[in-house]
Amino acid sequence: MGATIHGVLERNARKFPEKDAFMTVSNRLTYGGMNRLCNRLARYLQNEGIRRGDRVAVMSRNTEHFFYAFFACMKIGAIPIPVNIRLTPKELSAIFQSANASGILYEDELAETAAALKENINFYFSIQDAVEASADFSEDNLDVPIDSRDVCEILFTSGTSGTPKGVVFSHERILAIAAAVSVNFSMSHSDSMLTLMPLSHSAPLNTFFMSGLYCGASHVIGDFTPKGFLNWIHQEKTTFSFAAPVAYLLAAKDPDLASYDLSTMRVFAYGGGPLALASYHHVKKAFRNDNFYQVYGLTEAGPNGILLYPEEHLEKAGSIGKNPTVNMEIRVVRPDGADTAPNEYGEILLTGDSLMLGYDNNPAETNTVLKGGWLYTGDIAYRDEDGYFYIVDRKKDVIISGGVNIYPREIEEVLAKHDAVLESCVVGVPHEEWGETVKAVVVLKGQVSEEELRAFTAEHLAEFKCPRIYSFVDELPRNASGKILKQQVKLVHA
Repeated sequence: MGATIHGVLERNARKFPEKDAFMTVSNRLTYGGMNRLCNRLARYLQNEGIRRGDRVAVMSRNTEHFFYAFFACMKIGAIPIPVNIRLTPKELSAIFQSANASGILYEDELAETAAALKENINFYFSIQDAVEASADFSEDNLDVPIDSRDVCEILFTSGTSGTPKGVVFSHERILAIAAAVSVNFSMSHSDSMLTLMPLSHSAPLNTFFMSGLYCGASHVIGDFTPKGFLNWIHQEKTTFSFAAPVAYLLAAKDPDLASYDLSTMRVFAYGGGPLALASYHHVKKAFRNDNFYQVYGLTEAGPNGILLYPEEHLEKAGSIGKNPTVNMEIRVVRPDGADTAPNEYGEILLTGDSLMLGYDNNPAETNTVLKGGWLYTGDIAYRDEDGYFYIVDRKKDVIISGGVNIYPREIEEVLAKHDAVLESCVVGVPHEEWGETVKAVVVLKGQVSEEELRAFTAEHLAEFKCPRIYSFVDELPRNASGKILKQQVKLVHA
């Protein structure tokens, strides 16, 4: 049989029955309380006809309702599909169709969006109503025989570069991530995890929530605001958070920052994009805390991969690290599959216990990225002489101008060093002669002219890499996990 995710909840309910385990704006639940409620809800859903193997879209903000639906589905062998609630009904409908979703469990606040998606759906429940209706059902653990290799979750990629794809996981694969992250971050039941990034995304859910669950840690759950982030740490004395770099940059701008006690935080993990070296030093100073960990992985790998420890930032900030997590391996390869030499660009490959089973209903795409037990990530990187890995860019984001490869991330790192630049997104736009030319879309935090930026980049970059076109905006388009939507930037600013 092997371990299951809902089995870990049940284990924690036995080990830590009275421990505050799920804290949200509206509720505080113990592990025992969460498990009992999910058992009742699971039986109610069974009673309503939801069966093992049914694919169930879970539409919820970061609240206790997400976990009610998530664990209850797993307990009966149904497969939860957490969906990004910021998507339009049209986008969600395409995801439901792609995943053959047979039902929706939605939070009351999202009733209007859910109602627009009822067509071709067999069942459709408000999570709050279902919880209320389940009050008379048994709160004992269910005895549905579920194997650790059974499919237990489908997560959709963020679609930053095209159509989102359903990534399929078993209990065994996700618990492999949880075990690895617990070891590499020395996590324990005394940790308190702050999760403010959307639970429909792989890193907040699979990498960090699951590792905390695995250890019996407490969980503070909410939706991100810069003030809320600081408040939760201050009030709940949390010890661990994961966020996109932009979340830390926004919180670091809070004028009352000095009045918050952030000293309990032993891990500020960041990923989903680079934190430019200058931005890293700024955030570290603002938070009066050195405990920053860069994490790198893809949804298709769990996400699981490699990390850069705080002490390594001093000399290697900008790197994703040297040593992958305990159950992963990493390579950088040439197009012919041979390992690259130091400082030679190639594609990152990952392998380990937490790789996806494949893309849902998409064997052709699965076979493109999973070859010989390795995941081909599409990330271009190199290793330095000390063995540290540096991502240069996404394969598909490389700008080819006059036949020369230009890597946007390198230019973005330079722009971040300018005192007046908050962040930037560098893209290739069509050019009649050169094929593509370099454009920088910039968010400012101070006064600077285009001429000054041109002069600044010319000091740091070869002439052919310097942006030819500049555009200044108030904010960059992002998905719910904070990743910049480069394709959207390209379309709007072409």
